[in-house]
Amino acid sequence: MSLPFADSPDKSSIYNDLKVKKLADLTANDFDAFRARMDAQGVEGLEDEYRRLLLLGIASDKLSVSGSMPGTVDVVTFSASSSGVGVGVDQTGFWTEPGSTWKIYAPSISVGGGSGSIQHELRLIRSGRTVELLDFSTTGGSLRPTTEEGFIGGEIIVSHPAYIIYEASGTFTNATMALAVVRER
Repeated sequence: MSLPFADSPDKSSIYNDLKVKKLADLTANDFDAFRARMDAQGVEGLEDEYRRLLLLGIASDKLSVSGSMPGTVDVVTFSASSSGVGVGVDQTGFWTEPGSTWKIYAPSISVGGGSGSIQHELRLIRSGRTVELLDFSTTGGSLRPTTEEGFIGGEIIVSHPAYIIYEASGTFTNATMALAVVRER
């Protein structure tokens, strides 16, 4: 049965694009691509496409209407590789894509060749403005979860065009900040 009061499914651009794709093979990027080509006006059958998109997202378990999107948990790492400042933007900074929203949590730090106090900072940047999310000192070189202290300000949500960088200063050979991330939409 097709959607009530909707055009036939064979006229759906979404369904036509997905004729040979299984629900289990759909990705969050597929949904981003569909949304990117849709106008927000909802005329000439587009409202029916919105409903189809929502139904496909729910049926494929790739779209969330409340909470995190299934299958999107990942670990992002930033690294600095010398004494002084090491910023992860050029190599491994966490950049968000248009239309996506991510929750970051569970920061941990690993330091190799550390001597004395090493300062670690995690920053959220958007349009040249910066917010410090984590300011943490370590000594030595062990892996250390920072969850006891947590983020400054609590839960962190990041969306485009914001991005996150890591900076370490002190005497060390290498320093790594790891974050767990999960896509919210």
